[in-house]
Amino acid sequence: MKKSDIQIVPEYYKKYINLADDSDLMDQLPKGGIELFDNSFGIIKSLGLKTYAQGKWSANQMLEHLIDTERIFQSRSLRFARLDSTELPGYNEDDYALTARSNQIPLEKLMDDYRIVRASSVSLFSNFSDEELMRTGTANGQEISVLAMGFVLIGHPIHHFNVLQERYFPLI
Repeated sequence: MKKSDIQIVPEYYKKYINLADDSDLMDQLPKGGIELFDNSFGIIKSLGLKTYAQGKWSANQMLEHLIDTERIFQSRSLRFARLDSTELPGYNEDDYALTARSNQIPLEKLMDDYRIVRASSVSLFSNFSDEELMRTGTANGQEISVLAMGFVLIGHPIHHFNVLQERYFPLI
């Protein structure tokens, strides 16, 4: 299914979804967004733990955030695809970043973890039928479809890579 097939998505997530192409989810998901981090790994590594402003995340923390978000969206997608009607809570990404110890984990390890998590997303989403992709649930007080979450997993890392390019790469 394509981005244009999405029917239910909260306004907040459109900024991520709009960064994905309007082509089949499974054509994009294996590399979507993550390849930007792979292709620029040397530059990202050279940043070390620099940030462009006080209180902003390091590249390590940003990568961990992408991993955490992907895991959470996998769980939400599975539950909604299986018609679990439990309203799911949100999560505070800043609290996660503060407690994750990302700056103590080598960037190579984080990138390996991200590749593994993405492979798991590809496996999960490849087994969903069109009907399951169109199913919805409520998380953080907002209804969202499984298909929309799949496209968030593509656009979310593109968004963060754009931040790296615009605000972090000039620090090198």
